[in-house]
Amino acid sequence: MDEKKLNLELTQKYMKLNSLFMQFFRENTRGPFKFENRNRGQGQILSIIREHGKISQKDLVNQLDMRPQSASEMIRKLEKKEYITREKSEKDKRVMEIYLTSRGKMAAQQSDDFQPVILEALTSEEKAQFDHIMTKLINEIEPQVKHRPRDRWGNRNN
Repeated sequence: MDEKKLNLELTQKYMKLNSLFMQFFRENTRGPFKFENRNRGQGQILSIIREHGKISQKDLVNQLDMRPQSASEMIRKLEKKEYITREKSEKDKRVMEIYLTSRGKMAAQQSDDFQPVILEALTSEEKAQFDHIMTKLINEIEPQVKHRPRDRWGNRNN
């Protein structure tokens, strides 16, 4: 493959990756990355389910410091966001067991220090290479951009 064609393909792949990153973060900023307080609300529910692997809805409600109606509403919201799934117990069909979905597992494992789990696909060596390449590209393009980019609060970066 000639250099010109390779440059075009790499640019297209980078643009696709950038688009997917943005879509991923847009879809998940109201989910896994917003559970700042793991000791309350939906974060607490996810933590409890993660700790147990599966738990009956009754046992979960008993562990929470809230009314059953409030807990049930939070459980419904988590199910709607596809963080949990409820299934009838194999042993007792009257019992609903709650499990984390893969999306829910991702939400539950996020710590207060943001760690994007999507980067776990890379080895430490690959992350170092990726960091080096991104830094090199940023240093090349940044002086060519008229306006400095804004951070997530709308402030201009130095």
